[in-house]
Amino acid sequence: MHKVSQKTIQAAQKHAQELLEQGKGVKELGESLQTDDQTSSQQGKCIEDCGESIQKQAQKAKDLTKKLAEDGSTEVFIEAVQQHININQAYIEATKEFQKTLPLPVRNRSSKECE
Repeated sequence: MHKVSQKTIQAAQKHAQELLEQGKGVKELGESLQTDDQTSSQQGKCIEDCGESIQKQAQKAKDLTKKLAEDGSTEVFIEAVQQHININQAYIEATKEFQKTLPLPVRNRSSKECE
């Protein structure tokens, strides 16, 4: 059976902690947008929900990295990677909702810069 290196485990643990903190920031952004007169409370709520999802998935990833540190199995590592994929999907959804809150000229300029 293959084992995941200690260096990879430490990087995964650090990344999971960073994602947990980013989820908190996304949730707080969503909460603040709900009280902003310029944006839809529905968009703010969606962003808040994404932030909560990011936090939950990041906590699962963090728990899996603790388990990974104990046995170093590739199966647990794959589970942790899947949590990161789920987090990225929630982050993309939050970003799309946030873009909807931007004034139209800013939205158009941002999308053209990415092409």
